[in-house]
Amino acid sequence: MAITEWEVGRAAVGQKEIKIVLCDDDPTFLEELSTELTRIFAKRNIRVKIAAFHGPAGISEDALRTCDMAFLDIDFESDDRNGIDIARELREVNSRSLLFFVTNFIDYAPAGFEVHAFRYILKQDRDEVLERYILQAMETLAEGQEHLRLRDEDRIVDVPLSQIEYLEVKDHYVSVHAGASTYTLSSSLSNLENALEPHGFLRIHKSYLVNMALIRKFRSRECLMVSGTALAVGEKSYPQHKQKYLRWKGLK
Repeated sequence: MAITEWEVGRAAVGQKEIKIVLCDDDPTFLEELSTELTRIFAKRNIRVKIAAFHGPAGISEDALRTCDMAFLDIDFESDDRNGIDIARELREVNSRSLLFFVTNFIDYAPAGFEVHAFRYILKQDRDEVLERYILQAMETLAEGQEHLRLRDEDRIVDVPLSQIEYLEVKDHYVSVHAGASTYTLSSSLSNLENALEPHGFLRIHKSYLVNMALIRKFRSRECLMVSGTALAVGEKSYPQHKQKYLRWKGLK
């Protein structure tokens, strides 16, 4: 049965101190990242507690369970596990932490979707994007987790917007694709577009509304999501939508 009632809202949370886990096998980079994060938070008079690890072996379950943010490299030369493995362990004990992958490679993006990565930071782009991404993260933590609340006769489900990859209209119903879960709504995609556009969603086609944070490549005929899903793009409206996407990314 399709869900008939929905709304977009936030679940408010309190935040007295930001706890951060860092993991990278380059000690110089790890120290630089720790110093830069400390500076960014200090500018805003926010207390921060950073636990830095030189590889996966030393990370405790308690550190993962209690952290508000995790910054993980992906490839570790001296360990069988990689950053995706650590992220899976994180998600087993902590669903609310904001996860950043800080890496030289973007090839792991589909796996990052599985563990609900908040942002990818290429190491060479760190100075350019880190502070902006931290501000976005702080908005999420301070104001609460944005979610799509779905309600029917038997249950209420809060689906974090960060986990929604795209919405698809088919046969007068809208399917909400969020990780391994799909929810069917009795609603118009236009109504959902009006509610979700201020939260970073873009109507790329008459059938698709996508989460811009989860776009891997946006081209004139195809939008490739980080999960590997390829969606059709409305060719006539592509220039207008590409401009919206670039403005959202801060490139225009």
